[in-house]
Amino acid sequence: MVRSILVTGSNQGLGRHTVHQLAQTPDVIAFMGSRKLAAAEEELAKFASDVHASSTVVPVQLDISDAASIKAAHAFIADYLKQKGISSLDVLVNNAAIVGGTFESTYSVNVFGTVAITEALRPLIANGGAILNISSTLGSLMSYTKRPPPPIYPAYSSSKSALNSLTLQWAIQEEAKGSKIRVVSICPGFNATNLNNYTGTMDPADGAKIIVTTALTREGQSGVFIDKDGHVEW
Repeated sequence: MVRSILVTGSNQGLGRHTVHQLAQTPDVIAFMGSRKLAAAEEELAKFASDVHASSTVVPVQLDISDAASIKAAHAFIADYLKQKGISSLDVLVNNAAIVGGTFESTYSVNVFGTVAITEALRPLIANGGAILNISSTLGSLMSYTKRPPPPIYPAYSSSKSALNSLTLQWAIQEEAKGSKIRVVSICPGFNATNLNNYTGTMDPADGAKIIVTTALTREGQSGVFIDKDGHVEW
């Protein structure tokens, strides 16, 4: 059975590696969300030969801070799936994020944009599917009660704390609906990407593995915060 997955912000960094790895597995339709469609198409060309014969990567123009872009992306994805005889999307990976901006610009993407794309696509997500929020241990409130504390990035860190709160609340909502849709926060680690000017200590190809594994898993816990080593403190 084909697994259909949208990864936002996937023309570079963790998102790009996530799509690349998903595409190497059988029976996957990976929607490659990118603010600039040409950027996604350019990246896809670099790994197109790695795409499994039974899988497909579909670039999608998607700016999660733009309502018109979200609406157009929803229509495109729904129509594409319909043409393939598929009625729903299995997994939404909320990966798009920024760091280093003002509180307003950071929250507009990391929180409000994530809420906007999730609310728009929720009716398209299949029962038993998943919403995966790419978070960070910097969003763990428990980490700030310890000494020495983690690095202090107030806008980014608090936006991830807000995202973690949404993970819990959306998980409760899906539980009440009986949809069996899992909602999970994932910390992929400190990866060397454009987000941190490539100062991270991990290869994003490794960081993407926990995202890929969770996206391809059809069952599991909901309302949890995890990384490659297991559960993370909220």
